Amino acid sequence: MDNIMLDRTPASADQEAVAALVARARAAQRAFADATQEQVDDAVAALAWSIYEPGRARALAELAVADTGLGNVTDKITKNQRKTFGTLRDLMRVRTVGVIEEDTAKGIVKIAKPLGVVGAVTPSTNPAATPVNKAMMAVKGRNAII
Repeated sequence: MDNIMLDRTPASADQEAVAALVARARAAQRAFADATQEQVDDAVAALAWSIYEPGRARALAELAVADTGLGNVTDKITKNQRKTFGTLRDLMRVRTVGVIEEDTAKGIVKIAKPLGVVGAVTPSTNPAATPVNKAMMAVKGRNAII
């Protein structure tokens, strides 16, 4: 304990930046909380297209390889597009707004509702597809993501 100095200063710039991001994400999530299933699915498809579109897929793959020194452009393009298309295919089959399940025999009705803000981490090995795919999953539930 002798060598440990406790930081008693006001919030750091990093903490302030995170707090600002969370505030913006909460506002965005509230604005999207009442979206219809069609609006949610359109938003998810738009996120998928943001990385699937061939020109952007290439540009993001080139950036990922240049920034991380990992992998190669051709494989990154394939990964970005295949992973995203697979995620989109799976998500579009799922209902996430309103009543999503009813068990009349047990008198149970499941109603989907957003939870809020999701925090996510991005690996350096997949810096393009992972954030987009995580965003697709969060938005599918009408949640925001940082």
